[in-house]
Amino acid sequence: MSSSKQKQTHPLVPPTTRSTASIAGKLAAMAAASNVKNQAAGETFESVSTDLLISELTKQRISIRDDISALIQESIGPLQSSMNALRESVEGFQSRLTATETLAGENFEKVSAAEKAIKTLQTQNASLLDRIGDLENRSRRANLRIVNVPEGSENGKDPVTFVAELLLEMTGTEVFDNPPILERAHQSPGQKPADGRKPRPFVVCFHRFQEKERLLRWARQHEMKYKGNLVRIYQDLSATLSRKRSSYNGIKQSLYQKGIRFQLLYPARLRVTFNEETLVFNTPEEAKQFYDQRINV
Repeated sequence: MSSSKQKQTHPLVPPTTRSTASIAGKLAAMAAASNVKNQAAGETFESVSTDLLISELTKQRISIRDDISALIQESIGPLQSSMNALRESVEGFQSRLTATETLAGENFEKVSAAEKAIKTLQTQNASLLDRIGDLENRSRRANLRIVNVPEGSENGKDPVTFVAELLLEMTGTEVFDNPPILERAHQSPGQKPADGRKPRPFVVCFHRFQEKERLLRWARQHEMKYKGNLVRIYQDLSATLSRKRSSYNGIKQSLYQKGIRFQLLYPARLRVTFNEETLVFNTPEEAKQFYDQRINV
């Protein structure tokens, strides 16, 4: 019955066809099994290949790192030497700078001390110069300068005798009853001037200071002439003091033109009387400032 049923189920399929189908099924099963094996083998190969690649990369990384480290060390060596040399140079400069600063500080203290000493010496020097000038002018207190006496007027006479007779002749008996007693008389040193040039002044030292003062006061108020020349008499002063006194000439001329009374005091001060007020100036600048502010307005 079963045979009849089977025959009834596949009535048209021949026996050869059924064999072929069976073989094909087996082949498909083998192929599927082979694919499974190949897939497993591929997965295994891929796993092995990845491990090898990671291992190689790790080795390469380590090798590259070692190479880079060696290169860096090789490059840093000369740089480190240069840095060491630079550090030594900087330290040397630092020590020299410190020594220089110390020396500069010491020199600054010495310079400050020297400046103080110089200022002290300048003050002392100025004081000494003033005292020397005062002593020099005091030693000339009995001296007078007689200006504008013609050259050669002595005619062979002794200068002391000639000047004593000259003074008596020019002043008459208003100052001296007899020729004054002179200790010295001479013309200023220097070459004899040419004709027509200003004659050298006579420097005269009086034996009596009172006679000198009396003559000087009289000469300020009178004119004296000798051989037609206007003769003037001044106090004999040092060159330094004469320059100081002559520095007032400009302001004195301005005051004279304005009709204002003034007097040049010893050693070099100007006394001015203006509007019943008496003022004394120690420098020409002070007198000029007063003139511009109070007089020349």
